[in-house]
Parts: sequence; structure tokens; C-alpha cells
Amino acid sequence: MIKKIRNLFITGLLVLLPLVLTAYLFGSLFLILDNWIRPMFKHWLGVDLPGIGFVFILLLIFLTGIFATNIIGKKIIDIGEYMLLKIPLIRNIYLSIKQILDGVFASQNVSFKKAILFEYPRRGLYQIGFITKETSIYFENLTGEKMYNVFLPTTPNPTSGMFIMVPVKEAYELEDITIEEALKLIISGGILSPSKNSSGGIDSFET
Repeated sequence: MIKKIRNLFITGLLVLLPLVLTAYLFGSLFLILDNWIRPMFKHWLGVDLPGIGFVFILLLIFLTGIFATNIIGKKIIDIGEYMLLKIPLIRNIYLSIKQILDGVFASQNVSFKKAILFEYPRRGLYQIGFITKETSIYFENLTGEKMYNVFLPTTPNPTSGMFIMVPVKEAYELEDITIEEALKLIISGGILSPSKNSSGGIDSFET
């Protein structure tokens, strides 16, 4: 009973903490920009525009996206990130946040069909990978068997990894685990593990 309560508390914390931190960061940024830009607009236009800081946040994010996709901008960001990673404490915080965000947004953009379990890099060791599609007839003719195209992610940053082809007969499809749950397992490094319910299906993740 105590373990169940602890798991529920941790689950609630994991759900609320990112929301609270996100709201706090955006709220702080909004107040800073609003307090800075609002008086300027009032001085220039003679009109008070409440909430102008929010407009500038959206504009700042959009312009940063344009800058980051530009060759020169990307180079400048890479240099800035390199210098940032030289600072011990800030390096750890920055990398942790970046890896979590990369994992979240990558899971939304990559088209994974299903999570599978298979032996790799040798017999007796198992990895979790994601089917992207079945291989083409070209590779099936070469190998003489049906294969899956599989993305094998790394821990704790699932956006990096490798592409491999796994024979269908050697892949164990994880029917009871969703893509998001499998990613949660990989990002946590196995700290969060699936637990079975009375019917044999996956009920929840526990530490």
C-alpha cells in the first residue's frame, strides 16, 4: 500500500513538475518583456498595450527558429553551446533539459510503428527498438527472409541511435507497451519499468 502511494505521488510529480516549470519560465519571460517593452510602446505610440510581452515572446521564438536553421546562425549557436558546455554546473543542467526536450519532441515527429524487443549486439542481450517500416523487397531477396527497418535509440537521449534491420521472426512485438511508454523506459535508463496487472497486461510504470 505504501509503495502504491509512493508510485502515485511520483507519477503526479512527474506530470505536474514540467507543467509548473514551463508555466514559471514562460510567465517570468512574459513579465520581463512586458515590463520592458510596454513602457517603450506607450512612449512611442502614446497607447498602453497590455500583454505586448506575449506577442514578443512568440516573435522571439519564431525569429530564433529562423536564426537556428540558417547556416551562419547554426554555427554561432554551436559555438555558444560549446562554450556553455565548458561550465561544469551549467553544463549538467543544460544537457539534462536539452536531452529531455529532444526526446519529447522527437517522439512526436518520428513515425514509429511499434516497439519491439530483440537480441543485440549478441545472443542473450536484449534491446528495445522501434519499427519504422518493413524493409523493401530488395533486402528481403538478398537475405531470404522478411525484415523490419528498426531505429535503435540510445539512453538517455533517444534522438541519437542507429538504424538496423531485424528479421521479423527474431522480433518480439511489445503489444502492451506504447511508443511513449517504451521511450520513457529508455530515457530513464530502466529506472521506470512496466508492471503487469492481474490480466497480464501493462498496468503502470514503477521505479
